Amino acid sequence: MSLAELRGAQALNRATAGRGALPQGCVVVGGAGAGKTTALAALSARLDGPVVRISGTLGSLRHAFPDLPCDEGSARWAVAGRLRADGATLAVDDAHLLDAESAAVVHALVVHDRIPAFLSCRTEIPESPGPTAIIALWKDGHLPRLDLADLAVDEATDYVRHALGRTPTAAGVARLLRWSGGCAAAFVEGVELSIERGCWVGAGEVAVFRWTPALTPRLRDQSCAEFAALPERVRQVVAALSVATTASESHCDGSIPLDAVLAVCPLEDLVAAERCGVLDADRHHVRLRKPYLASWAASGTRELTAATWAATLADGCLRAARRTGHTAPSRDEADRILILAGELSRLTLQPDSAVLAAASEAALRQGEHLAAVRLGSECAVRPESVGWAALHLADVGTLRDLLAAPSPGYPALAAVAGCAEVWGARGPAELRVLTATPESAVNKALAADPTMGTWIAAFYANAFAVAGDIDAVRTIMALVGPDRDGPPLTDPMLSLYTRGTEVVALRLSGDVARACSAADALLRDTRTSPPRVRAMAELVAAATFVESGQFTQARARLHDGAEIFVDSVGRHLFGGLNARIAAMESGIVDVGFATATSAVPGGSAVLSFTAMDTVNRAWVLVAGEQTDTAVELLQDAAHEAVASGAPAVAADCGELATRLCSPDDACVPTALRALAREHNPLSRFGLTVRYADAWQNRDGEALLSIARDFETAGNLPTAADAAAQAAQVFEEEHDAEPAAGARTYARRLVRRIGPLRSPAQQRIEADSRLTHRERQIIELVSQGLSNKEIACRLELSVRTIEGHVLRVCAKLGARSRSEAAHLWSPSV
Repeated sequence: MSLAELRGAQALNRATAGRGALPQGCVVVGGAGAGKTTALAALSARLDGPVVRISGTLGSLRHAFPDLPCDEGSARWAVAGRLRADGATLAVDDAHLLDAESAAVVHALVVHDRIPAFLSCRTEIPESPGPTAIIALWKDGHLPRLDLADLAVDEATDYVRHALGRTPTAAGVARLLRWSGGCAAAFVEGVELSIERGCWVGAGEVAVFRWTPALTPRLRDQSCAEFAALPERVRQVVAALSVATTASESHCDGSIPLDAVLAVCPLEDLVAAERCGVLDADRHHVRLRKPYLASWAASGTRELTAATWAATLADGCLRAARRTGHTAPSRDEADRILILAGELSRLTLQPDSAVLAAASEAALRQGEHLAAVRLGSECAVRPESVGWAALHLADVGTLRDLLAAPSPGYPALAAVAGCAEVWGARGPAELRVLTATPESAVNKALAADPTMGTWIAAFYANAFAVAGDIDAVRTIMALVGPDRDGPPLTDPMLSLYTRGTEVVALRLSGDVARACSAADALLRDTRTSPPRVRAMAELVAAATFVESGQFTQARARLHDGAEIFVDSVGRHLFGGLNARIAAMESGIVDVGFATATSAVPGGSAVLSFTAMDTVNRAWVLVAGEQTDTAVELLQDAAHEAVASGAPAVAADCGELATRLCSPDDACVPTALRALAREHNPLSRFGLTVRYADAWQNRDGEALLSIARDFETAGNLPTAADAAAQAAQVFEEEHDAEPAAGARTYARRLVRRIGPLRSPAQQRIEADSRLTHRERQIIELVSQGLSNKEIACRLELSVRTIEGHVLRVCAKLGARSRSEAAHLWSPSV
């Protein structure tokens, strides 16, 4: 279906609400740009026989029917005669623009001559009601009136998906739909322009909207006409609000506090604007219904006037934020209003440092770290919130500049920056030995400053997480958990780190099942958190779900956070995880993801995630048929991780290297062997070493046992590959029975996951003596289907199925159909 056909189908659905054919005609009614013409064309296309189409913009039917008699009655008979002779239907677009004579003729054709007619007409407005004869068609019940509904979110999403070939994020569609005011024509224009300017960022199957909408030439003309038709005081309202439109769309979903608006616009003007359909208002907020009008108004507003309005609106937002209640939802709303006040203050002639500092702190509380740095950096003296936000962003330059300033000093920030420097320069092992009792160090820091103590706890916990010491992680995290004494933490992203670290630690220690449970709990706990905090929780959860083979759940979590990660510090891991899922499922990786999976910036400062990044890049190499390079990358990373004091990271990399390499290349760092001797054989280190040794020694039984251990731990993809490797070993030894059992076990695990296109799975698939059709048939035989039932399902003849079954028996060395099914799937 083309975009034009989709627009027609959607307009028809909005007009008819899904009702059937209308053989005698109708009148489609809607505002400017609502899609009347498109709906009329779609209705006309469904008619049998010829259709005479007339545009009301011509004003008179005489332009469409030359040589009509001069008097109205004769003209009507002439038109009716022509339409009857051709068996044609009349379709009149913009019927409200017809002159009185032509409108009367159309009315008579419908009422007296019973000519089928389809009309489109603009919604009545007092200034221009339209011809009485046309209005009477639906008011007197001669033709049904179909009011075009506003463009719905689902329709808008379908349209953008069809135009892009990807699924757009809900936030992106909502933003563009708000800007267009639900006007179908404005929305279509906005979509076309945004695609033309490359404003949709592809993220695998997802598209993220990164654009402040602009006016196309056609929409500019429409906006000019609509704006000029408004009363002067309503135009003044739109112009004043245009100053805050962009910032309010970014931070407040397009709404502006009513108290702030009343500071620049009298209440009676707002009431007039609401009556004109320009804005929506409640007791607390105002929102423009058609923000594209604000784009037009802003282009004609003088800079000094705009700056004055911005200053007044900023002061009003500040007052509104201070009056907001003290419940959690109200605090979030107050923070968003403060950020809006800061953005408006930046537009004034003399930005207010106090407002900017308050806005920067609010942005930090909302997890909007880029906004916190941007707003705080314009203060005469940059507030401490700039440093905390820079720490979240791993923006070392901004952090050092802030701490290098002679005043004011920020001792808490300096202490945390010192921990970050130790981690970055000398690795997590150095951080672990800084103190014999990290709990004491954390408690001391918490007593001095809760934010400083929580940051230091996060650094220490991550240092033990990459060492695989889950008990130490839990001990440290208990000190900064929600049940601790003292004031609540005001940085929700930092609070997320304390909860997310345990998820990461469980995953790194190999307990994937518990990590998934912890990830589910993390998602539940952050449902009401600010958007960026939720997105980071979704990233942590997605990484865990991928490890367990829950690709659908992981993709859903990444989809939900796509809007955030396009411009955040997590964008590398976001792109890498999407690439990894695609590589594991299909072996086909989006080009944008393949180039995005470069090394994570910041070196070992983000080492707990570096294993994830390396694993992501390895899978991209595998998809590009560079498996040997991927193995080399992973084994090098394992040795570097051991040297940096991160043996759990080394185990992560070593485990995947064993899955990908040949038996002769299987190896693990010596330090991991030492750790394996100190720990339980089922520990992460013990399992990694046992796995590499079993594959190197081509020990099929050991590989099967290890596959079961991985399955128990919840690591299904690795379990499936270890089982596939066991099948390969048994086949090389010509041991058919255990080979068939191992292959069946591997297939059963893969079924629980979904598609898994790993080298191990491809090898047993390639080594299988059966064709794709033969495998398909023996699978159905194993499920207990008869040859006739299989033939019916596959739409083949019974004789063809019998031939395939005989060939399968010969290849598997089976003497009967049931024996072949048992060899293929011993569990049957």
